[in-house]
Amino acid sequence: MTATVDRLAQLLAQADKLPPEQRRAFGFWARQNLIRTEVARTYPTAGALAQALDPTTIQTPDLEMIDEALEWAFDTPRARLMISKPSQTGKSERAVVWGITRALVRRPWWRNLIVTHSEDLALTHSERIRAIIRTFGTGARDSLTGEPLPDRLGIQIGTKAAGHRWQLAGQPGGLIAAGVGTALPGRPADAMWLDDLFSGMLAADSPAIRRQVRTWWDTVGKQRLAPDGPLIMIGTRWNEEDMHAYLLEMDPGPWRILNFPAIAEPGVLDSLNRPYGVGLENPRGETDWEAIRATTPARVWAAMYQGHPTPSDGTLFSQKWFDDYRLPAEPPLYRRLVAVDPAETGKGDEAGIIAAGLTGDGTVVLTDDWSGHLSSAQWPRRVCLLALTTGSDEVVFEAYNAPETYGQLLRRAYTDLAAEAAENGGHVEGVQVPTSRPFHITPWKGRGNALVRSTGLRNATSIGRCRVVGYKLSTYEAHAIRWQEEQHQPDRVAGATIAYDVLSGGGEAVVSTQASDWGDLPSGLGGGFSGRR
Repeated sequence: MTATVDRLAQLLAQADKLPPEQRRAFGFWARQNLIRTEVARTYPTAGALAQALDPTTIQTPDLEMIDEALEWAFDTPRARLMISKPSQTGKSERAVVWGITRALVRRPWWRNLIVTHSEDLALTHSERIRAIIRTFGTGARDSLTGEPLPDRLGIQIGTKAAGHRWQLAGQPGGLIAAGVGTALPGRPADAMWLDDLFSGMLAADSPAIRRQVRTWWDTVGKQRLAPDGPLIMIGTRWNEEDMHAYLLEMDPGPWRILNFPAIAEPGVLDSLNRPYGVGLENPRGETDWEAIRATTPARVWAAMYQGHPTPSDGTLFSQKWFDDYRLPAEPPLYRRLVAVDPAETGKGDEAGIIAAGLTGDGTVVLTDDWSGHLSSAQWPRRVCLLALTTGSDEVVFEAYNAPETYGQLLRRAYTDLAAEAAENGGHVEGVQVPTSRPFHITPWKGRGNALVRSTGLRNATSIGRCRVVGYKLSTYEAHAIRWQEEQHQPDRVAGATIAYDVLSGGGEAVVSTQASDWGDLPSGLGGGFSGRR
């Protein structure tokens, strides 16, 4: 404190020697900074500042926690902060609008960058912050009388100010507002604020849009942020592969994650640590969260109100189903097959490759999952190897598109494996490959859309008529319980759907009644089936 007082006395002594115009400028600068310093001390958080300037501001426990986290982010080099909160409960107003206002009071030299899914939303935030500073900052005047108003911030908007880009008067700090995809050449940021990088559920579910947002971040966004600058992210968790997940994976932190679900429940992070069933206090007024949940689709409720990209226990599948009927080991199986949902390039989608069998009491058992991002040159080989490994007597593939082509790919893959095995002692990758193919290759077509086609599988899984072996299909389980009605069916689930449909006798796959050179089928499987190749 003594050093500060001495330095101030030294500056004042020097100011007395300045020409009158420069002395007035110094006095203006000194008064403004004294006010700014006093405001920062008197109102130590964004919420305290908001309440002081806007009497309608309501403080709630979650907003208070956001205030504390923002101060941590301002004071921690390379801080990373994520905030999720129900829609229309003040997260952007507090974290972005008042957070940036508070940041500029504390550090008027900070160049802040707001990025949202649209430039229009970013511009709205920018104009709101600029209006606060013009209304309460240096040089503020009454809108009716034009009379000067007290300076309650100690900062002022510069004379050259556009809606999407402005600077403080006499300071290097300010704000740039941009949408995802903006180039931002030569626009460094001392602090970056990301607010809802996806416009909604459909955008977040689109692999193409997710790639665009990730590419923008990797090539533009993160290049703008100073090495020690804070990154503050606010948004709805629409998809588990969204930018929240991507940043957590690619940028290890230190991250502080705040989530405030509308209703505290098991399996969902609640930063307030409320007892299960307790609702969130809404600054906009008393809210019947249970009524909202009752009229909101499960996935929308989970994402928009619970801060979770999927319902905690799934909607179409439940983790409890898998756990309740999980088999400790593979039982004796009466019939085996491999089901495949083909992929074209293997870049965007997977080839769903599921091995399954039938027990003596008619239970379908899913035994193996060899799915993956595989091209049309890769998945047929893997399917054939899995069929040989499991001793399957049939390979069934989804045949809505190009059934002849897929059949040819599988037959050619086996021919190539047999030729490769002939040069390697009859084995490929440790699997014995007979010269003659020991399994049928069959096209399959189900009725209805993916949701309808999976009804049998879902019902059977719920009552133990379709079971998994151990945790060998953990990825399949994870994809199944995250699948929502509005989403594309996971390819692994599509493969399991085919397997269950055929083994349970409900499918369109057909079995030959004639013996082949590899022997007869078990009795009881030939009746009513025909046309298999």
